Amino acid sequence: MERRDASAARRAAAAAIGAAALALALTGCGAGQHAETSKMQTAISGIDADAGKMVLRNVQIDFGVNGSYPEGGQAPLRVWIGNKYETAVTLESVTSPDAEAVTLATEVVAVEETESPTDAASESPSGEASPDASASPSADASASPGTEEEVVDELVGERDFTLEFAPGEIMRLAPTAGSFLLLEGLKKDVDMGTSVTLVFTFSNGESATIAVPVGDPDVSPERSYFGDPGEHAAE
Repeated sequence: MERRDASAARRAAAAAIGAAALALALTGCGAGQHAETSKMQTAISGIDADAGKMVLRNVQIDFGVNGSYPEGGQAPLRVWIGNKYETAVTLESVTSPDAEAVTLATEVVAVEETESPTDAASESPSGEASPDASASPSADASASPGTEEEVVDELVGERDFTLEFAPGEIMRLAPTAGSFLLLEGLKKDVDMGTSVTLVFTFSNGESATIAVPVGDPDVSPERSYFGDPGEHAAE
């Protein structure tokens, strides 16, 4: 009888040790997951802010070509704006102490390719070079065959603008989405590691003041932070 009781006690002790070991393992695993999660970086490189129930998400300066904009120049912005009110709200203005103006612009960059007359143009219909083509006094010696000329138009934005948001509406303003906000007349050099201050003012009296950084060119944030009401891109 005593031998049977001793065997049962050993089994109970082994079970207790096993349970304790399992609990310790789960605790360590959970701690590892928590530590790993705390090191994870957000997929959003911009700034989020609220003005009442008007939400500003992933506000950033577009990286552009090299993430740098000189003093006196222009810098396009990226932002998602959503209306969580049950009534329409209008964005009345966006201002910045770091720029002369914040305007509403449309991408108008154009590249034109022009070619100077080639050697083929001086050939006769039979394929032979015209005897006096190269000796013509009117020939432009400065023209180089096959040259390309790149013409980049300056972005022009409207200083007086308003944007109305219906209840539940989300609008994306970005150079790739049609219309976008544009900083004009920068009062300082802007590049990676610096920021500009923006003030968003809405018709319901709400406003938001945020420091906006230059965005990461490798980040493509999802729309999960807005829920799933359909996107409306400004045009």
